[in-house]
Amino acid sequence: MPYLDIDNLQAVFLDDDALRARHLARLPCGPVRITSGRVVACDPLVQPERQPFARELQARGAFPVEVLHDKGRHALAVLWLLDRGSLRAADLNWQMALMEGESLEALGDGEFYGYPVDAGVGCFMDPDAAAAMAERDKREAAGPDFISYYDDVLAGEMGDANVVDHYPLGPGSASNMVIFRSGWGDGSYPSFWALDAAGEPVALVTDFMIMEGGDARDEDDKRSDAYKASLSPEKSAALDALGAAAVEGDVAAIKALLGAGLAQPNEIIPSFGESAITSAIRMNQLDALRVLLGAVQGLPMPPRLYRMDKDESYIDYARRLKKPRVEGLIELLEKAAAPATKPGFLKRLFS
Repeated sequence: MPYLDIDNLQAVFLDDDALRARHLARLPCGPVRITSGRVVACDPLVQPERQPFARELQARGAFPVEVLHDKGRHALAVLWLLDRGSLRAADLNWQMALMEGESLEALGDGEFYGYPVDAGVGCFMDPDAAAAMAERDKREAAGPDFISYYDDVLAGEMGDANVVDHYPLGPGSASNMVIFRSGWGDGSYPSFWALDAAGEPVALVTDFMIMEGGDARDEDDKRSDAYKASLSPEKSAALDALGAAAVEGDVAAIKALLGAGLAQPNEIIPSFGESAITSAIRMNQLDALRVLLGAVQGLPMPPRLYRMDKDESYIDYARRLKKPRVEGLIELLEKAAAPATKPGFLKRLFS
């Protein structure tokens, strides 16, 4: 069947706590004015003349737009035609948004109709806004220093927010477009209508396909979350304190925390994403490292709960750091890594 990730689409109905658990957050972008009853989803810098979707809305007016994002990458963009709080995801059906002449029967498994992105942005707008943008573009292009619509108009409005409620003919004019960064950037992205029991649209969602199953976490993220959930508040606090002490080189605090038994030198510190041993090496805290290594048997391998990348020993980590290590630090690690001499070994060797 054609591409349809229901869990992705239904994520727009999750509350803030549920979104946070999936490493997502909701960002309101402002309302888009629908004056003709038709909606366009497109890259407005590349294809502003793109045809609207075939479905005509009964309602006219200003409708709110939101994006769901993961660490700044936009996963979903949603145009709300009804208030989200009045809707239940389980009551809705989803249908790919099609333009005139497009048919679901023409699509193979996993295929979709989507709008092409080549400038790294998408938008929702009424077709009337495209005409306003063309008028503004013509006016700006007449200037002697004109570079592009993005450089001369949008860049200043968008700033670092990665979204902009843009009125081509100025605030207060009849037409606008809500523009947002598009997932990973360039590509092709499908949109879907959320339909109520009567078949009326209540929302339009563009899926930027940066996640599956409504969860923006990758496998490393899931391991990280599971590890954090396994820690008691007391142990988490003790690990945080041990990491801070390792960074500061506070030997007395390290000894006290190790003596309390809640935090160990080779455990991942949730807020640091590394062990206390790693912190001491990174911050060149030789005395702190000596105390931490004294509490473990030999030199362990760094824990790998957060990442499943290539194994790297503490010695290798210390050697690849750009800032030179303090005198004696590498030697301390090498001594800790050396196999312990068995009792009587030297006597047998030289007898």
